[in-house]
Order: sequence, then C-alpha cells, then structure tokens
Amino acid sequence: MTIVPLSEIPVNDIVELWNEEIGDRFPMSIALWNQNTTIEPNVLEEGSLAVVREGRLRGFIVAKRYLEKLDARMPTTIGWIQCMLVETAIRNEGVGTALLKLAEQALIDAGVEEIRLGRDPWHYLPGVPREDEGTINWLEKCGYNKGGIETDLIKDVRDGELYKLTNSNEHYRLLTKDDLPSLLGFLERVFPGRWHYEALHYELIGGSGREFMGFFIEDELRGFCRMNDLQSPVIAQNVYWSALVEGEMGGIGPLGIDREIRGKHFGIDLVKTAANELIGRGVTNIVIDWTQLVAFYEKLGFTPWKQYQSMAKTVGVE
Repeated sequence: MTIVPLSEIPVNDIVELWNEEIGDRFPMSIALWNQNTTIEPNVLEEGSLAVVREGRLRGFIVAKRYLEKLDARMPTTIGWIQCMLVETAIRNEGVGTALLKLAEQALIDAGVEEIRLGRDPWHYLPGVPREDEGTINWLEKCGYNKGGIETDLIKDVRDGELYKLTNSNEHYRLLTKDDLPSLLGFLERVFPGRWHYEALHYELIGGSGREFMGFFIEDELRGFCRMNDLQSPVIAQNVYWSALVEGEMGGIGPLGIDREIRGKHFGIDLVKTAANELIGRGVTNIVIDWTQLVAFYEKLGFTPWKQYQSMAKTVGVE
C-alpha cells in the first residue's frame, strides 16, 4: 500500500471509485468533482491523500481549511474532511484510519481547532449519510461527536400546480445583475459567513441574478431565496444528485428574511415564489437540501429524501 498526494491521481479514477462505491446514492461526475475539489482553493493539499495498491486507486481523503482571501467572515480555525472513501474490498485493514490520522494532522498543523465531517465550502455532503451506521460508529471511536440530523427533502412538481401566496406577490421578484450589490450588503449585514461567501462567488463568476428571488418592502431588499437549476452557472448543492431523478431537478435554498419582519408568512411565501419560478422553468423535481426545518417544508408538500449525521471533533487545543 502506498499513500500519495491526491493531486497525482487522475480525476477519472477518483470518480470511477466513488461511483463504484456510492454512485447509486450520490452519483459523481467529473464536472462536479473538478468544481468542488480539483480547482477549489480551500483544499489543503497536505491533507488530501490517496491510497494506491497494485497500481490502482483504492481509497482517498480530502481535507480543507479556509484559505481564500475573500472577506466573508469564514472561520479559519475550523477544518473539514470533505470526503473519505475506501474500497469495500480492503476495509477493516486500517486504511481509513491511516488516511484520517494523516489528514487530521495536516489540519492541526495548519492551525485548525475543530474538524467537521462535510459542511465545507463547496461541500458534497452536510454530514455522514445516516444509513452508514458502521461508519458513524467507527468515527465515534475516532473521537468525533454526533451533532444534529440534517435532511434533504424533495417534491415532484410535474403536475405544474403553482402555490398560492398569503401576502401580495408584489413583494417578490427575480433579482438582476444590478441587484447583486444590494444582495451582498444584505447578506453581510444579516447573514454573514457562508451565505455571503457563496453570493460573493456568484458575483465573481458573473451571475445574472436569475438564481435569486428577492423579497422587498418599499423597494428595499429584506429577504432572499436561492434557486438553482441545471442552467445555473455552477453545479449547486441541491442539484448535485440530479441523475437520480427523471426529468430536470431544481433546488431551493438557502433563504433568509430580515429578523425584524419575521412571523408574517413572508418566509414561506418566499419559498412558494421560488418554487413557482422553478416550476415555470419546467423542472420536474425540487430539492431542499441541508435543513433541520423538516416540518416547515412538509407543509409545502416536500418529503424527506436523504438524511445525514453531522459530526465534529475538537483538536489542536491543549
């Protein structure tokens, strides 16, 4: 067994192993891997490794730490294991343990104090798939603690039926490129961190605004909802696994309303408006990913699709 930098492994080989092992649940594409890992600037090269045996890739791990210079209030003492995969045929031989220890040490050396499984910038999963009980138990033995349960929900919208709003639809409209400065200012003020970071990247790649539904009061942006489809400029998290459904998948989230005006059904109307926009674009299924608000979305006809166990470990602190 030889451990080498993951960057030495052809992407085709990585994607092939991924799909052999978990492609029935999380089908990987070369385009998605390149976007989220190959060209992702927050990948920690020292902690992203591969196991080669008999000239063939048998396992890999990807570690991340926030390394970009964007001023988005992203944490610098939190690290992530984006993903880890070991071929079924060589499990229980200590391969996963060896990879994990090396990745953890690289993160500690980089100044990380907490390691999270998934949940990284440009993540694949917001935790460990809940059905992988053996993996969860093993990770607990490795010092990781369970957090909350995160859920992806889905709804078939092929009937084309639109939602009816509680409030006037004059509050809602699709954003344009000219609205992006207002969106960034709103996010920086009300939702600093990851959502602001993702919107900054959206502006940097030349986003047109069509991926955001805005909520306005007297022409002031007071809320937003992200929408994604297969024509979006990035492969967004809630359409990662679109190969699992027939037709075209759309996604909703994240979304947020200014704290001062919550409790008036503006938020649920914002989701409805975003869903209506996607239905109008011809999507057949809508996914809402990485949420604990299951009951909220069930009111709109969404049902749980995938669930994940969030896990984290404190490290590097005396």
